[in-house]
Amino acid sequence: MKRLVYIIIGAIILSVPTSSISDEEQQVKSIIGNESLLLSDSDLESAKKKALEGDAESAFRVYVHYALGKFDKVSSFVWLQIAANKGHNRAQNNLGCIYMEEGIFKNLRLSRFWLKEAEKNGSKYATGWLKKLEELESKLK
Repeated sequence: MKRLVYIIIGAIILSVPTSSISDEEQQVKSIIGNESLLLSDSDLESAKKKALEGDAESAFRVYVHYALGKFDKVSSFVWLQIAANKGHNRAQNNLGCIYMEEGIFKNLRLSRFWLKEAEKNGSKYATGWLKKLEELESKLK
């Protein structure tokens, strides 16, 4: 049931048009050469299908396509959640960081949850991020 909810939410969010790319994003694109992060239309559709069938790595690849290739925060967030829910430790780590630092997504409880999941699943970065989270929480008390 939880999977169906994510699929429906993702489909709704993905149907919403995104705004044009800012000058700053365009500069970042030219610096990092994000064309290599983009999937072709057929590869994107194939990766989405595999992801929705349970392939965490495909979900993470779709996330990268939208996050670093297209600079589409909404679509990338949806696919990052899908990858994290499927046990992808880098996705769990990234999601924990987003929940720790990103404005409207900020939720320290969810940040802790995802960083602990990432750590449990072998992320080499999660422990450091959990320490940063503890420091942040101590400043808020």
